Amino acid sequence: MRRSSATIFFAVLSFSLLLYISISNTTPRFNFGNSAVDQVYSNYSAWHECLKKNISFYEGNPDGLWGNMWRGIKLCETINEMKGLFIGDYPNSDETKRHIVPKMQLPSVIITLGIGHDTGAEEKLIKGLPHGSEFFGADPMHEINENLYTKLPGKYFPFAVGDTAGFADASVLVNTTYMTKTVVNVDIIYFLKQLVRRDFIDDIWIDGEGAEYGLFDHFFNGGKFDQNGITICQFNIEIHAPDSLQKKLFHDFIFRLLKDKRYAIYRPVQGHHMRLFMLNFANEECVYKYIL
Repeated sequence: MRRSSATIFFAVLSFSLLLYISISNTTPRFNFGNSAVDQVYSNYSAWHECLKKNISFYEGNPDGLWGNMWRGIKLCETINEMKGLFIGDYPNSDETKRHIVPKMQLPSVIITLGIGHDTGAEEKLIKGLPHGSEFFGADPMHEINENLYTKLPGKYFPFAVGDTAGFADASVLVNTTYMTKTVVNVDIIYFLKQLVRRDFIDDIWIDGEGAEYGLFDHFFNGGKFDQNGITICQFNIEIHAPDSLQKKLFHDFIFRLLKDKRYAIYRPVQGHHMRLFMLNFANEECVYKYIL
């Protein structure tokens, strides 16, 4: 009996060890024993102090910030503490999206808000992402956009996405011309939680033809993304030519981001509109996946 019991015990133990090893080798896991955020804190702090130094004299001056912030961003992304980032460029016909591919073979969730008859950037990005990565795109003009996006392959949604649900006037691309049309608008929280059904977003590309102003406060600490358990690791955003009120909204957005110390800002493109790329330094999984 003793010999039989010992044999059974060691058989069970061996099976358990083999099962553990098998699971460990096939299931991606993050080890948060040593805080990833703590490991990059000094790098982020150096960037933060650099940008704060270069734009602080525009605090209270929305016009000045709009016209001059790009200089500080370009300067600060070249400091030694930021040189380890590999920000990729993914051009389409009229602009360039930015993205850092994951350092681990873990699938990504990429969201496009405003497809604009052009998936050139997505087509390039998908080639460099791990198998199983997902693309979700929304644009109220389904002609052309639906066909392009589903060929990625991606999941297409035939409406605009913004801060509130309902009908809204939006500038949309019809053939080759932008026109103002009344479109169906879906609340971004409902879109992410109920339709996309993902709460960890690797990158979101926002080209809302003005709807982006209503999304600014979602990114703040304690904002609607936080309230709904949604994490955004990276995002590209196009800020469309602002009026005086919108310049004030943009001004407050940038200085609140600096206060929150979550995102760093890179790759400004300044013209009639402004394009920015932002990276999350305050979430453990984002840092492990894209920064360390």
